[in-house]
Order: sequence, then C-alpha cells, then structure tokens
Amino acid sequence: MKILRIGVVILFVIISVIFGWMYIDEKINADKTIPVIEIESDVLEVSINADNEELLQGVTAYDEKDKDITHKIIVESVSNFIDDGVCKVTYAVCDNDNHVAKKTRKIKYKDYISPRFSVSESTCYSIYEKINLLSVISAEDCIDGDISKQIILTSENYTKSVAGVFSVNATVTNKKGDVSTIVLPLIIEDRSLSAPVIELESYLIYVEKGEEVNLEDYIVKATDDKENDLTDEVRVESKINFDKEGTYTVHYYVTDEEGLKGHSIMSVVVGN
Repeated sequence: MKILRIGVVILFVIISVIFGWMYIDEKINADKTIPVIEIESDVLEVSINADNEELLQGVTAYDEKDKDITHKIIVESVSNFIDDGVCKVTYAVCDNDNHVAKKTRKIKYKDYISPRFSVSESTCYSIYEKINLLSVISAEDCIDGDISKQIILTSENYTKSVAGVFSVNATVTNKKGDVSTIVLPLIIEDRSLSAPVIELESYLIYVEKGEEVNLEDYIVKATDDKENDLTDEVRVESKINFDKEGTYTVHYYVTDEEGLKGHSIMSVVVGN
C-alpha cells in the first residue's frame, strides 16, 4: 500500500508538472495582437443595390501573427440613415485566435430617392360619393418596394359629408427611417353624380425644378353620363411655378350640354 501511495503521488506530481508547463507555454506564446482594419476612404458611394462585395471595396485587414486576413472581413451591419441617403456600415474581422476588430465608415447611396406617393384617381369628389383615400393613395420606395400599407393619413380640417376644400397629410416611412410627407388636396363638391367625368393619366406627378410639362398631355378622356366624348372641351387651370419647389394643384373642368360641370384635379410636386 505504501508503494502504491508513493506511485500515486509521483504520478500526480508528473501530471501537475506537465499541466504547469503547458499553461506557462500557452501564456508565453499566446497571441496578444488584435487585428487591424484599414479603410481607404471615409465615404463610399454605391448603388442602393450594392452587395457585400461592393460594400467591402477598399477595406483590408492585417494581423501581426496571421498576416493578411482581408478575406475574413464581414459586413456586420448597415445602420439607418444618418443623413440624406447616408448610412454607417460596420465591418468586423476575427483572427485565428478569435480576436475581433471592428471599424465603421459612411456609405452614400448615389441613386437613392426618398419614398414617393402615387394617386390612382382624382381627389375631387361629389358630396354624394363614398370617400376612401387609402384605397387610391399608394407609396413606393426604391429600397423596400411597395410600402402603401405603412401610409398614415391625417387631416386637420376635413369634415365628413360637408362640401369644401380640405387638405390631407400623407406620411410614410421606409425601413431606413426616411420619412416622406405630402399634403394632398381633398375637394368635396355639391355636384350631381351624373356630371361629366374627366380621366387623367396620373393624379400625382413629380417634376424637377425648372422642368416644365404640358398639363393637357395628362388628359386621357372626358365623357358625360351618355358616354359622349368631351375631351376636346376640357379646360385646364393652374398656377404652377416650375421654378419654385412646392406642391401645386392643377384643375381640369368640363361642362356637358345640360350644364353639368365635371371637375378633376392633379397634384404636381416640383423639386422633391
């Protein structure tokens, strides 16, 4: 028994020495270096459709032990907008000893356009018509696509079943936090449901500042309740200043043989 106990003690000592030596060796030879990420430019301009490979342009990584580890860099995250069309992208890299380094830079989407609205019918109604603006107003985003379900409509002056000129605020936000808002006219008139109908190609258009358009080109047709063509008799009224940013309303009028007046409107956004 005494010999056995001595053997166990000796074995314990040997194991302790081995583990002690391994621990000391690991500490002495441990990699204490942290990878370094280098970025060529502070701001990278890319398309909204840029993939991770494009976002990694001009980004390299080096580790003192592992040397060049550029191939191990990943795009960890892309932030919401911090400015118009500008986000922050965060890069991360890990060396063979699981040391992690991170670095950020700005990316600018050179072809980004804020969400835009469209209107599928005139927002000029007879007092006898049912009004559902959410069914005629939609929104499209160059990143998210159709975001119509996220539209919020508010009005400070609209009174149901009352004739008058009102305004409706439409607001929508994309996943990057960009908010678009437009004020649309809502006109309620005490006119017959038999009044002529004026159909337009679009009821909301966007034009660049300084760019003039022919407003008559947007007339598709005008007919009375007997389907008689009144297109050539449509009158256009507008006070648009194409050199000044803003949202303007264009009025289209026509009168049939019985004196009933048709009225349609189109909104024009200049410079946004």
